[in-house]
Amino acid sequence: MKERVTALLAKFRTSRRGNVLMIFAFAMIPMVFATGMGVDYSRAARLQSKLDAIGDAAALAAVTQPMMLKSDDEAKTTAENMFVAQAASLGSDLIFNSDDLDVTITPIYNASSPGREAVVTWHAQSKNAFGGILGKETLAIGGTSTATADKAPYINFYLLLDTSPSMLLPSTSDGLTRMRTITGCAFACHLSDPHSENIYIQDNKKKNIWLDSNGNAYSVDNVSNGYIYSTNSKGKSVKIAKESSGMYADSYWLAHNNLAYNGKPNIEMRIDAEQEAVQQLVPTAKEIADDNKVMYRMGVYRFDYYSPKTSNYGQVAPLTDLDSDSNVQSVVTKSTNLPMTLWYQNGWISSSSNIDDQSTNFKSAFDQMNSIMPNPGTGQTKDDPQEVMFIITDGMSDENLSGMGRTHRELQPTHLDQCEAIKKRNIRIAILYTEYLPESLTGDNWSQTNVAPYLPNVAPALQSCASPGLYQKVSTDDSIPDALNALFRQAVATAHLTQ
Repeated sequence: MKERVTALLAKFRTSRRGNVLMIFAFAMIPMVFATGMGVDYSRAARLQSKLDAIGDAAALAAVTQPMMLKSDDEAKTTAENMFVAQAASLGSDLIFNSDDLDVTITPIYNASSPGREAVVTWHAQSKNAFGGILGKETLAIGGTSTATADKAPYINFYLLLDTSPSMLLPSTSDGLTRMRTITGCAFACHLSDPHSENIYIQDNKKKNIWLDSNGNAYSVDNVSNGYIYSTNSKGKSVKIAKESSGMYADSYWLAHNNLAYNGKPNIEMRIDAEQEAVQQLVPTAKEIADDNKVMYRMGVYRFDYYSPKTSNYGQVAPLTDLDSDSNVQSVVTKSTNLPMTLWYQNGWISSSSNIDDQSTNFKSAFDQMNSIMPNPGTGQTKDDPQEVMFIITDGMSDENLSGMGRTHRELQPTHLDQCEAIKKRNIRIAILYTEYLPESLTGDNWSQTNVAPYLPNVAPALQSCASPGLYQKVSTDDSIPDALNALFRQAVATAHLTQ
């Protein structure tokens, strides 16, 4: 019997007719488990990703600039409500209880950028479709999101405006063309003796225009015995005044009076766009400060041919609290009709003073501004504000520098050293470059030789002077007001509280 059983078992062992079915049956068990696990883990991973994104959004909601102005408790509630509401929209595959959500709000007082840190930590369960097979009804998921932000600082802004003769260039291509057609060059230098530069501003009857001491314009019939004669409303030529008591109209006058006197469109100068930019910026600055629940102060200054040794050199508007509409209007009003230097003729600041046309003195301007601006504070209170200097310029110096002599070029190492000295005081410098284009020099041979070759160097030098991220260029036909507004918003957005 033993031999028969042994033989039967051996025969069964060597038979292959049922092996495939048996192998497949045994293989089905891990395949079912693998498929179920793959489906359920994929579902859990998708929920994990969605809840991670919700956690990120909730943490960020606690540190937005509007929320930074509210209490830590309000920030915590906002983050919790956002997370719970969005998690509820993920459907029945998610098991989440608000008790499994932890939002921690931590004020930051001693870091380099005081503000707030929000940490959102959550735990949940993802339902398994194959729970009966796997013997596990859910998979645990969870995550943590962290966001930090700074509170908006209090800031004093100092606007330094270039009002040198080169800012009396038309701001558009059309203006450049029209000015060249009328005067032979694009410059609109403000001259009391324009005829010395062969600039003859005439009416539509080809008569020279003369301005009396009050700025009233007359078409000149002739000059006799030193007196101006002009046709009156009755068609009679009458004596007006001594020729020496007034001045002939120059290109600057033409730019602003062409429409009224000749019926042709006025020509906008860069300096016009510059002051328009300031006038638009001041109320915008107050709006941004109000939104951030802080206060900004703003002062406006100008520079051109030299800097007298006074503390208010070139002051257009003193540093003013932008905390009321009346204060805003005061700065706007003072920034209207920007003062500029009236030259006698090329090279002469008056009929008795030839300063060799040194019309853009950056060194003196930087020295004066460095003395005007106090050491900046942390920005945490209105009595401890930060300081930012804005410069609007075409970037070409025209001055005598120690060790170098006369320059008609971009900012020099002397200027850049001044910029560094200001920045080392933790005063940020923002620069709006009103691009100086070669075509603006067409018709002026001296400028083509002495200025044009150095124009490509202007932008890099200004960028070196500016603080990181606070340089912007605006070219002919671009909007100077829009560019200044964008640069100001960038300066505010990148401002951080400091220790």
